[in-house]
Amino acid sequence: MSNKRIVSCTPSTTDFLNLLGLGNNIVGADDLSMQYPINSEVISVGPIDNINSHIVSELKPDLVVATETVPGMDVVIDYLKADGHNVLSLHSERFDDLIADIYTTGVECDVEELACEIVEKINKKVKRLCSMVRTTDEPLRAYFEWYPDPFITCGSQSWISDMLKKAGANNIFGDIPQPSFDVEEMEIVKRDPQVIFICWAGQGDELEDLEVENILKRKPWKETAAFKSKQIYYLPESLFAFPGPKLLEGLELLIELVGIAGSEN
Repeated sequence: MSNKRIVSCTPSTTDFLNLLGLGNNIVGADDLSMQYPINSEVISVGPIDNINSHIVSELKPDLVVATETVPGMDVVIDYLKADGHNVLSLHSERFDDLIADIYTTGVECDVEELACEIVEKINKKVKRLCSMVRTTDEPLRAYFEWYPDPFITCGSQSWISDMLKKAGANNIFGDIPQPSFDVEEMEIVKRDPQVIFICWAGQGDELEDLEVENILKRKPWKETAAFKSKQIYYLPESLFAFPGPKLLEGLELLIELVGIAGSEN
């Protein structure tokens, strides 16, 4: 087992480390990770987009783990490296990067054999989940919303687009080769989504107070298939916003919701 002292800078890297049995090696973590079940001796190193390098230095880590595709993290990684920290910078843009990142983290933390076993189990789970997907000639047209003002969605170069495809739906902006981008409202309407998924930044996982009726107030959208069938779903942020093991739970939820939406269209 590894004896490295580790600082984790995102919830997804914290999840990777816990999955690999390295939770007790974490000495510092970002503020969001601190909200998860975590070793009580772990010290907060600040928000994900403003990690405090001074606190990191005080913890004397052997390794700092970060994911550069999380917004703002690329700058954080640059100044952590400039301050002399040994940084493992993961590049998790697509769903399959999840597998590669688990292995890479395992190798870096001296638990390669365990990482290989976990990767094998995840591959089997993904295969099993995908076997549950209802096959149709025309996958549902899906719109995924990261933010409403301005409207921000995802393109083909994103784990969300990959997850939608695995769940039996097509991202209506899957022709745009970007991870995420601003989009005009009428362009969304023009592409006529049949199901809409809402996962706003900062939304969290408490969805009880988020009402579909508030989305249905968007008058320009009234003729879209999703509005006519009311196939609009809020999603828990922790299962979709960070490229870590929780994406597997997110995929399972998407498969269920796409199945429901498909029966209504």
